[in-house]
Amino acid sequence: MSNQNILDANGLTEEEFLKAYDRTKYDRPSYTVDNLLFADCGDGLAVLMIRRGSHPDMGQWALPGGFVNCDECAECAAARELKEETGIEVATEQLITVSTPNRDPRGWTVSTCFMGLLSEPEQPNAGDDALEARWFNVDYIASGDVYKLILKSDEIKIASEFKVVRNDAGKIDINRTEILAPDGIAFDHAKIILYAVESL
Repeated sequence: MSNQNILDANGLTEEEFLKAYDRTKYDRPSYTVDNLLFADCGDGLAVLMIRRGSHPDMGQWALPGGFVNCDECAECAAARELKEETGIEVATEQLITVSTPNRDPRGWTVSTCFMGLLSEPEQPNAGDDALEARWFNVDYIASGDVYKLILKSDEIKIASEFKVVRNDAGKIDINRTEILAPDGIAFDHAKIILYAVESL
């Protein structure tokens, strides 16, 4: 039986339903991607970060990423944003989708995060809306459920603090983990970095 002949509870065919469908009935989030690119720096892991050149969180450090265009898939957007903001091209894989309410002051924003691992850091070249791109050595310390993510790069040291909540499987619950002191890391990227490090 063809779908065009099937009637729903209101007596409508699929064609009639779609013609009458109100696309504004449900709010829509903005869709973004973030890149977690790690490299072996000899004495541990380093993560690639960019310094934001525009509001919100202008001047703070963030994961390379941005908005997905309506004519591209998330994987393509992630690769494009990574190249535009850092000049680096590398294969990545989807890690997690983050949909915590109020994670972005611009409005409802959902991000799919992609992760890649290099054998050594590649020299980044900041571009697009990134003021700077650089590798940060990654470390963290924990005291009970309070964690401090420590990122170091030459003279720059960032120490973001948050209260970690874990799910039944023991993984970090991104939505319920609370950032206590971002210390220069934009949005919720500190807890995404820790989630990724624990996933490696």
